[in-house]
Amino acid sequence: MDTRFLESLIAVVESGSIAGAARTQNLTAAAVSQRIRVLETELACELLVRTSHAAQPTPECLRVLPAARELVQAAQRLRSATDAEGLGGPYRLGAVSTVLVDYGPTVIDVFRERAPKAMLTIRPGTSRALYQDLVAGHLDAVLISEPPFSLPKSLRSSLFCEETAVHIAPADADQKTPGDADLPWIVYDREAWGGRVIWNAFERKFRRGHILCELDGLETIAQMVASGAGQAIVPEWRGLIAQRSNLQELSMTTSAVRKMVLVHPTASVVASLTELVLAAIAKAP
Repeated sequence: MDTRFLESLIAVVESGSIAGAARTQNLTAAAVSQRIRVLETELACELLVRTSHAAQPTPECLRVLPAARELVQAAQRLRSATDAEGLGGPYRLGAVSTVLVDYGPTVIDVFRERAPKAMLTIRPGTSRALYQDLVAGHLDAVLISEPPFSLPKSLRSSLFCEETAVHIAPADADQKTPGDADLPWIVYDREAWGGRVIWNAFERKFRRGHILCELDGLETIAQMVASGAGQAIVPEWRGLIAQRSNLQELSMTTSAVRKMVLVHPTASVVASLTELVLAAIAKAP
């Protein structure tokens, strides 16, 4: 079975049409259709429900998709194994949103310069979800908040950033100490790994006031505070500096630190690319 045909099937499912898959693969629609027909013959089942403008996967197709993805990824890794420096082939990196803002552009630039044969895919998500995808083998490494538990021996963690908690309020708010005004609290979700660190350090402060809402979205929290919706205590990621004109920081007697780590398998065929990610983060301005 030609794994390129499986790539076409996956592209059709992801794009929702044969024409869309043809564009992403730089093929003609007729060529993609022919590949799907060959697969249907080999697998003895119908894989797509075709209409004039769309193509939807059949139940049989949905059942074979996970195995198809694994075969495609294995074939890509086999092709990259011939790269002497280990800097080729697919590399799947997960990252929380603030890390994407702070380090994503530099990682992409470094991969373009030093690993042009690599096929970098970056998937955003929460720390918990990305970690689960790493354990399941769907990602090669993740940039997340430090897990609140010991890692298994099969995984390794590398600290790359420590973010001190800061109290933020609207720039025009009349506050001298945290929680001094009537502004409600916008809380970094206590179920999030980074939010748990903040909650454990400042729970009493939060409970003395009114909690407007909890969410796992630091950029959104900062925007809500800047608009006057409330006040918050958040880890100071680099991207927060861009919003300083609409915010004020207030002093605190208690401190907390969110540790950001790169978690990856202890042994991996893409270890060289993982080291490249760390090098890119160290290089970030």
